Amino acid sequence: MCFEYCTAMDPKRFAWFIVTSSLLMLAIDVYVLAAWNRFVKKRQWRPVVRIVPWVLCIVMAVVSPTISFVRSNYARLDDMSYALFLATSVWYLPKVPIMLVLLIKDVIRGVRALAQAVIRRLRPTAVQSASPPDSNRRAVLQATAWSVATVPFVMVARGIDNTDNITVMRETLELPKIGNGFDGITIAQISDIHAGSWRDTKPLEETRRLIAAEKPDVLVITGDFVNFHPEELKNIRSELERFRAPMGVFASLGNHDHYMNARDHALLQSVVRNCGIQLLVNENHVFEQGGDRLQLAAIDNTGLGQDFGDLPRALVGTRREDPTILLAHDPTFWDKEVLKRHEIELTLSGHTHGGQVGVNVLGREFSVAQMVYKRWAGLYTEGDSKLYVNRGLGTIGPPMRIGVPPEITILTLKKRQPLLG
Repeated sequence: MCFEYCTAMDPKRFAWFIVTSSLLMLAIDVYVLAAWNRFVKKRQWRPVVRIVPWVLCIVMAVVSPTISFVRSNYARLDDMSYALFLATSVWYLPKVPIMLVLLIKDVIRGVRALAQAVIRRLRPTAVQSASPPDSNRRAVLQATAWSVATVPFVMVARGIDNTDNITVMRETLELPKIGNGFDGITIAQISDIHAGSWRDTKPLEETRRLIAAEKPDVLVITGDFVNFHPEELKNIRSELERFRAPMGVFASLGNHDHYMNARDHALLQSVVRNCGIQLLVNENHVFEQGGDRLQLAAIDNTGLGQDFGDLPRALVGTRREDPTILLAHDPTFWDKEVLKRHEIELTLSGHTHGGQVGVNVLGREFSVAQMVYKRWAGLYTEGDSKLYVNRGLGTIGPPMRIGVPPEITILTLKKRQPLLG
């Protein structure tokens, strides 16, 4: 399976990634199945209960790297390939948390055995006098643990069905430089479409319907239109052409929009622009209304080994006294560059997908993305500068979302009210 950081479409690098990731998943598979094997043997269940998982292990070890290669070389998987991709996701991903639990248990068991060995040498009678473990109790605990182990498989299966469950997130932001002419302006943001991951246009149709119902003044798309090929846009072009907003539809590029050769990258830009989308690549657009200005700038992607962004160039012609909104696909750019410059009041990013897997506990979100990104979803504020990280529409890697639904963001910009008193 190919995850977010797998390739810059260098063939040798990508082949190495496929080999190493496949070996890692195989190792996890073998580790978990070995534990299952011991559990089944103790219960003297039929051999088929042990043999079938090992046969599937061998089959998946062949299918997984094959599908990763196919997925990176075609705009869209055919039905059989897509079904196999789903099968590998359901087979491998739930084993990761199971492996972690087993690993912790084995580490504890190893530490305990080591401690008993040391005690035995120092005080032989101490270990001998200890009461033997209750075998019935241990058997019940093991059976319960393996029953609970089915939960990750159910969660992954349900997560695959959750990729079309689009959520509208709303934020009202007060910006110091917003004038009366743009007080109350609404901006809709979507990100990370990843056209090659979709089986049909229904999710984008629903996205367009939901955005139209919100009636935003401006629509922005913060990068990653495709996975690896401009041909993927054929899958969704008819819908992209139908996106509309009174003040225009604007976009920036993401890291996946560069995972191709120069010719294909130019073709991707051309197709996006021909859909009626104003693609800003290290440039800006100025809105004027009621004697006030609002500046929308966008950088090319910078982050994850890429450095195509040119912020000074993107800001050419803008004025520090007027409000500036920046489209920057990767949110790490905000900490590295934007906070140094006081003229940018709001940065809109995507890229993280919110981790695609997360949980909400008492109103607080936790996600696997937190292990990689400091700013991974939602709104962040430092002084007068704000960052919003959209959780994305599409998926990369496993075609699933657990606790992190695809997102449309509706931002309402307000003039900052003077403090009373």
